[in-house]
Amino acid sequence: MSEPKTPSRAVLCFGDSNTWGYLVEGAPRMTRWERWPGVLQLELGDDVHVVEEGLNGRTTAFEDPFDPGRNGLAALPMLLDTHAPLDAVVIMLGTNDLFVPGDLNAFHAARGVGAMVELIRSRAPVVGNVPAILVVAPPPFGPIGPWEAESPRARDASRRFGEAFRRLADELGVPLVDLGDHVTSSPRDGIHFEVADHAVIGRVVAEALRPLLRI
Repeated sequence: MSEPKTPSRAVLCFGDSNTWGYLVEGAPRMTRWERWPGVLQLELGDDVHVVEEGLNGRTTAFEDPFDPGRNGLAALPMLLDTHAPLDAVVIMLGTNDLFVPGDLNAFHAARGVGAMVELIRSRAPVVGNVPAILVVAPPPFGPIGPWEAESPRARDASRRFGEAFRRLADELGVPLVDLGDHVTSSPRDGIHFEVADHAVIGRVVAEALRPLLRI
C-alpha cells in the first residue's frame, strides 16, 4: 500500500458552536461532512488539511463568568503553536460576545477579532510564518426565544455585525466574508445554522480562501 498523500497546506477554522456543528434539534452535533469545515475540506481537496477548532460558547476576547474557558483570544496562541505551520486562519466568532454580561455590542466583537488578527501576525517569530487571515462576520440573529431574556439587546446589536466587521477588515487589511449576504440564522433558535446553511458557508469560505492559498 502506498503512503497517503501529505497535504501541502493547512487551514485553521477557529469558531464557536456554529463551527462545532451544533444542531438546534435532534442529534447534538452535525456529522463531519455536514459541518462547514467539512464542506470546506471537500471543496479544497486533499492538498489542504482543514483543522476544526469550534467550541460552544466561545467569544472573541471576553470572559464569561458563567461559562469559563471560552475566551478565544486566550486560547489562540496555544492553537497556533499546536497546528503550526498554518497557511491560513479563518476566524468566525462574535455571536457569543452579545451574551456576555456587560452589554457588549457588534463593535466590541469586531475589536475582539481585531485583537486576534494582531496576535496571529505577532506570532511569526515563534511559528515561522504569518498565515493568511480570513474574517467571517456572523449574520444578524433571528428571534432568539429564551435567550432574549438573558440579553434583550442582542438581536438588535447583531444587525450591526456586517458594518462593524467591515470596518475592522478595512482597518487591518484582511479579507471579509459577511455571512449576512449568504445565509440566515435558523428560524428555530435565531442563532445557529441548518445543515443546508453549513453547505453554503463551506462553499463561500472556500471561494474566499482559494486566492489566499493560491489554489
